[in-house]
Amino acid sequence: MRIGSASHQAARFGSPIRAAASHQAAAVVGAGPAGLLTAIMLAQRGWTDVSVFDARAAPPLPEDQLWGDGERSYQLGLNGRGQAALREFGAMERVSRFSATVNGRLSFDAEGKPVESRLKPPGTPGAEKTYVTRVLQRDRLQACLLAEVRERYPQVDVQFGVGCSGVDLSGERPLLELCSPPAADGVEDEAEEECDPDGRTEAFDLVVGADGVRSAVRESLSADESTSTRTVRYADKNERRYKTLPLHPSAVPGTAADLNWGCRNGTLDLGMDALPTKEGEMVAVLLVKPSSPAYGAMEGLSSGAEARAFLSSALPPLEPYLRDDDLDRFVQRPVARLPKFMLVEGQIHASLPKGGVVLLGDAIKAGANSALEDVSVLAKCLGECGDDPAAAAASFDEARAEQARALVRTSRSFDGRGPLGTARFLVPLLLDIQLNKLLPRVFSPPMLRGLQDERNTFVGLRRTKRRERAVLLGLLAGMAAAARAVGGFVLRRSAGV
Repeated sequence: MRIGSASHQAARFGSPIRAAASHQAAAVVGAGPAGLLTAIMLAQRGWTDVSVFDARAAPPLPEDQLWGDGERSYQLGLNGRGQAALREFGAMERVSRFSATVNGRLSFDAEGKPVESRLKPPGTPGAEKTYVTRVLQRDRLQACLLAEVRERYPQVDVQFGVGCSGVDLSGERPLLELCSPPAADGVEDEAEEECDPDGRTEAFDLVVGADGVRSAVRESLSADESTSTRTVRYADKNERRYKTLPLHPSAVPGTAADLNWGCRNGTLDLGMDALPTKEGEMVAVLLVKPSSPAYGAMEGLSSGAEARAFLSSALPPLEPYLRDDDLDRFVQRPVARLPKFMLVEGQIHASLPKGGVVLLGDAIKAGANSALEDVSVLAKCLGECGDDPAAAAASFDEARAEQARALVRTSRSFDGRGPLGTARFLVPLLLDIQLNKLLPRVFSPPMLRGLQDERNTFVGLRRTKRRERAVLLGLLAGMAAAARAVGGFVLRRSAGV
């Protein structure tokens, strides 16, 4: 058992600590951002035996120079939810040191010149947000949290290259089945490679499944007759794929590197969004559909020179920010897939006589910020239940399961296919923007902005928007009735004359 200065850590970060937790063992499956933050939270609460397992290799140190090349992974934007969770457990300071800020958007006009649209700073009149978005690569965020663990929490043991093939729920405590994963192929995809059990097992009081969209922990819950867990995988009717590419604002003096860049070629159905790194360069994501002309063109590229010619033609404003060595590597990388929508019906936990299992993060929905927020909710549940694993697991299910489903349903509503799907996304967005400006006390900001605000719940947002639509219909009906009444009055007066 690993003993750390849990009392000192809890006092430092303001987290409640329970003596009952000091003899309990926890396993976190998945050493991504949510998994590592969970380990930090448990250590702060006094859990002195916390094991974290991940089939992948450890990331480089957060200060490693390779992060500046913009090629390791896509960027994450940390909104109010994610920042609040990181701040709660004392990790935001380190994350801020290795992240960049985004203060608005940069687009390009018809001549290819940058056009800036900056947000008002939080706290100023008319500010759109209560926070400044922080951005960094997903695995750099992972590296920051791993550094937190290794420097401050000796009671947490993080083991990379060790996977989980399932959880046995037949005993009094959950029994974790460990495995050695196959060699990684280096392709960034939506999930980890599966691995076969090799006989290694270990019992824990609490198992947290933070192991992503193909969660082995979730599949074990689904297979167990004592739970109602059921995974719903939606058909991908709007499939998109992407490639990352570094861009270099420093190549054109005066170009802003603290904005979200964006441009699009409608003819080729090719979109580009780019976010900055701490080092000042940008990580661009080129987004395409498999059926689009752009996809075929990108797949057919065989050299950096061909890539430059293609991008200079397809997205001319980007040409000054491209480098030949980046383009050479761009051609060699395969196209990656965006994850499909997935929803978990029924339970997202299992309570055993002397233990509990919970699912969080991408194991129950998609989104890094909501995954970090899950950790805050689990901490609250543990506090309310005296760190009893079975009771806390059930409490977390009650607090979070329907919220996760609401987030998935809302996200799917943004992802319609074709012109109709685009219209169903844009019309409510533009309508909400105008209504909120006209009647801010009656109509809330657009759903997208509401999702990023930690003061809102996902279920509450959906209810609010349904209520506002009813109010809008009522106002329109009232206006129509008033117009008919006025028209009738005018006609009667005219007839009387």
